[in-house]
Amino acid sequence: MRNALNRRFLMPILLSLVMLLPGCIGGDDDGQIESLGEMPEFDSVADDGQTYSKSSMMNQGYIVLFSAEWCNAPCHNVMHKLYNNLDGATVLVMSTDPNTDITLEEWHEDADDYDDDDNGTGVDLPYPFMKGVEASQELGIDARPTLIFVNSDGDVMAEHEGAVDSIDDLKAMYDLIS
Repeated sequence: MRNALNRRFLMPILLSLVMLLPGCIGGDDDGQIESLGEMPEFDSVADDGQTYSKSSMMNQGYIVLFSAEWCNAPCHNVMHKLYNNLDGATVLVMSTDPNTDITLEEWHEDADDYDDDDNGTGVDLPYPFMKGVEASQELGIDARPTLIFVNSDGDVMAEHEGAVDSIDDLKAMYDLIS
């Protein structure tokens, strides 16, 4: 008898709460993925001689790969996974290191050489390599490599630190901005 009374009174109260608090229970009604914040302003000359900035990248989705000139295998591996698995992705490679003797051109060449076989053939990565120290500091980047997926409005939609173990996860993050 007591359980029946509890159910009879408890159920209407719970239903009322659900009706009063619709935004607090469940996901977004419109299916939109929330942004992790805005990509900070940046303005940098890359190894290709072009200047890249947040404003020049507006109206297109892009990936920023935060690395460092001295980050070899793990960073180079991620660069090549992006190239081999995300056809046509726009990628900016930014260094988080303010003090290095390695030039942007040497860094790019080292990254290109990562997949070379004995004949010296492999992929030449089509990405611009540049400094991105201020942007990385503003985003709190402290792991190399770190991928930031930025949509056409300049919003960060996904972030990934370290090696890329799942190509499916990589493609899912890319789908958020393409």
